[in-house]
Amino acid sequence: MINKIKEILNEGVIKGDFPGGQFCLIEDGKVSCDYVGYKVLYPEKIATNEKVVYDVASLSKVVSTTTLIFNLIDNNKLTLDTKVKDILPKYKHETKVEELLLHTSGLRPIIANNDKVKTKEDLINQIYNEELIYEPYTKIAYSDTGFMLLGFIIEKLNNMSIDKVAEKIFIKPLNMEQTTYNPTEKQTATTEYDKTLNDYVNGFVHDERSRLLKGLSGHAGLFSTAQDLSKFMYSFLYDEKVMSNKSKNLIYETIYNKPSLNNNELIRTYGFEKFDKNNYFITHTGFTGCNMWIDNKNKRAFVLLTNAVHPKREENKIFGYRKAIYNLFY
Repeated sequence: MINKIKEILNEGVIKGDFPGGQFCLIEDGKVSCDYVGYKVLYPEKIATNEKVVYDVASLSKVVSTTTLIFNLIDNNKLTLDTKVKDILPKYKHETKVEELLLHTSGLRPIIANNDKVKTKEDLINQIYNEELIYEPYTKIAYSDTGFMLLGFIIEKLNNMSIDKVAEKIFIKPLNMEQTTYNPTEKQTATTEYDKTLNDYVNGFVHDERSRLLKGLSGHAGLFSTAQDLSKFMYSFLYDEKVMSNKSKNLIYETIYNKPSLNNNELIRTYGFEKFDKNNYFITHTGFTGCNMWIDNKNKRAFVLLTNAVHPKREENKIFGYRKAIYNLFY
């Protein structure tokens, strides 16, 4: 199966649909990993390898933020019904932690005046002053803003920055040696060309709002390797090193089905997406081209890390290849 996956991805590299990437498959208790293509195409082609660190974008939401929130819940420092403003007094709505995890809080996907926010202070103030754009629990609107608030909650209740909390709770316990919130340029796969920088993004987070927060945010900012993320997925399937079985079962079994802002049917659980109304399969994607899925029924998991937005997001054609890999199994 690992060879079939590599064939699919190599085809995409040869066609120029994405530069390259790393992947890992967990099946029958065995972890298999490989890589294809390049970590950078411009200004020169450099091949990727198993140690290249990728910007995992919104996989940060599940690997880090969701894990850290449930660690607080497991340790009785937080509940799903806790109101955000009880921890962050500057926040003005009645939003509960559960609503942020399910993306059903009423918050818009991205802050209202996103293009005008240029400093960390302005961003934080705007987040606290956001208006709700729909009645909570009536729709699902995938919200970076909601997960930024979860990041603030994690930092407030742990009294340390989110990178330090992540290091303590899951990076060190799982021996994820390449995983960090602020890598060095030498380690990382290059992402998109940024006109404001007049250069390609390398060595720091692709997401602009996370960048304003110095790369330390609940919605994006984590960098990792497929091999490191396989350690996270293995733990999620087989042990309780980073999250209790009670919390994991709640994530698997929660099926939250509501229309999107465009009235498309969406299905979510706490932190993760779901493809359908089952109680054993969870998944998530990242804007840079990454995706992950965990199948508790078959004890199977898969992660693909790519920098498919390199050299620019309009040339990202990773989606069909991700679907083809999924179709190998389901």
